[in-house]
Amino acid sequence: MSKMWTVMRREYLSRLKTKGFIIGTILTPVLLIAMTVLPSLLLFLKSDKSSRIAVIDQTGVIVDSLMLNLNEKNDAGQRLYHFIKHDARPEEIETAKKFLSEKVDRSELDGYIIIPAAIDENGNADYYGKSVTNFRANSRIRGAISRAVTERRIQESGLNSEQVRQLVRRVELRTFRIAEGGREEEDAGHTQMLVWVLVMFIYLALIVYGQMVMRSVIEEKSSRVIESVISSIKPFQLMAGKILGIGALGLTQYSLWALVMGLLSLYGVKVANVFAPKTMNASNITLPAVAPEALIFFIVFFVLGCFLFSVIYAGVGAMVNSDQEAQQFVFPVMMLVIIPLMSIWYIIGNPNSQMSVILSLVPFFAPIIMFARILVQTPPAWQIALCLALMIATIVAMIWIVGRIYRVGVLMYGKRPTLPEIIKWIKYA
Repeated sequence: MSKMWTVMRREYLSRLKTKGFIIGTILTPVLLIAMTVLPSLLLFLKSDKSSRIAVIDQTGVIVDSLMLNLNEKNDAGQRLYHFIKHDARPEEIETAKKFLSEKVDRSELDGYIIIPAAIDENGNADYYGKSVTNFRANSRIRGAISRAVTERRIQESGLNSEQVRQLVRRVELRTFRIAEGGREEEDAGHTQMLVWVLVMFIYLALIVYGQMVMRSVIEEKSSRVIESVISSIKPFQLMAGKILGIGALGLTQYSLWALVMGLLSLYGVKVANVFAPKTMNASNITLPAVAPEALIFFIVFFVLGCFLFSVIYAGVGAMVNSDQEAQQFVFPVMMLVIIPLMSIWYIIGNPNSQMSVILSLVPFFAPIIMFARILVQTPPAWQIALCLALMIATIVAMIWIVGRIYRVGVLMYGKRPTLPEIIKWIKYA
């Protein structure tokens, strides 16, 4: 047993001190924060550039409403949308379009809008510009035109526009999650985001740390170092030491990331207010909180999942002689992780369906699917207990199978074993 702990300590410390581990541990949360926060911040940023847009308004009234409704100004006091009336009779539309297109091409205009006289009936207006991919600006212009047309329709019908607006005003649907004990918690999509983030952490852990075990076995096998190691330690102890050492390394790394996420959930909004007080009202933003029981289950499924897949990857490493040979064996193993990840949106929407229950009880899928079900809507205790029991039983069975493969495979060189040979190893090792 002491030799196994020696291997575990060596695997842990040798990787803990590497530059790759230190840089990866620091950069990963930084990149995750940048990937999630920066796009949101950029969406709230307003361009200071004033857009010059010509408007051919065949109704004669919509353009005035556009000027009234889209009157935002930049820091220099200039209107962000400067609309220019351009008169053109119906028979002159094509000539006017050619003229305005030339002005857009020369950058004298940013674009032009054609509002047909029959917009009340067909509901279509056309925008032409060099760039039409600013969906925020397009949405604002579309909304302003739509409001103007709606107002015109109401006035022509003889109804009171203010009363009509009150009658057709939009209804917002707030969503509340009923937690244990009947406690109500408002949930505006935070649960989905939390499930996705934590599930991705488990997904990456199963692949990254499993392949780390596999490469460690391949390196020692190809360098023949393992021959001298095997003379002083049993193959099973060597395999267990590698798995435990790299698993402890992963738990250390994820603990540091969890600390960063905890600090971000506590102080992220205040930091956002400091750096972007004008672009977004950060005081109205609530970051999802991670319940203590969710963290406990995260650790449980992280540990069991990593142990299960590390055992499988260790067996793959023992069977092959190089990374290139390992790819054929790795693909089926990766599919055991990819399939539940591809099913995650169905699981989030239907956590208690028959399909979700069955998939969550498959030991290879459970680290992702059962954990996602627990976050969305905690399943019955017997299902969680059965899932954990099946995972532990599968781990024991895989240790027995892979241990026999490992015992023979780490000393086999030259050619990749066939399936019948692997079965013989399991039978007679």
